[in-house]
Amino acid sequence: MAQAAAVAAQSLAPGKARAARTVLDQVVLPGEELLLPEQDAEGLGGAGERPLLLNPGARSRVRVVCGPGLRRCGDRLLVTKCGRLRHKEPGGGGGVYWVDSQQKRYVPVKGDHVIGIVTAKSGDIFKVDVGGSEPASLSYLAFEGATKRNRPNVQAASSRL
Repeated sequence: MAQAAAVAAQSLAPGKARAARTVLDQVVLPGEELLLPEQDAEGLGGAGERPLLLNPGARSRVRVVCGPGLRRCGDRLLVTKCGRLRHKEPGGGGGVYWVDSQQKRYVPVKGDHVIGIVTAKSGDIFKVDVGGSEPASLSYLAFEGATKRNRPNVQAASSRL
């Protein structure tokens, strides 16, 4: 309990952002701002820390992906869920950052692979129940083998068991 209070006091201090590399596998709280390692184009180091820049003119060669529990807001990386900060390093550098937390309900995130039930069809859009709080919307072109000439024959489920 005392450790959680110390983390809360440290992380929520005004203007105090923590470096993402120093808090890997540690508890992060919603509203906390994280700093990512500086990635210069020449590759000379990377010891400094700076806020994540999302300006089109200041693109780095390394791609950093925000997973569940993190959100890009302007030029900042904000924590949206309480849990442990995790990182997966790909072969090309950068990597994926996400917050690993225990929750009773699945919260779908854009880009997740899910299985769902088609509940409604309206024009070119299908409403799909993926177990989240709201149904997902899929274009008919999202189905395997579908083209503009070969539309999928998908029937909406009449009732839910």
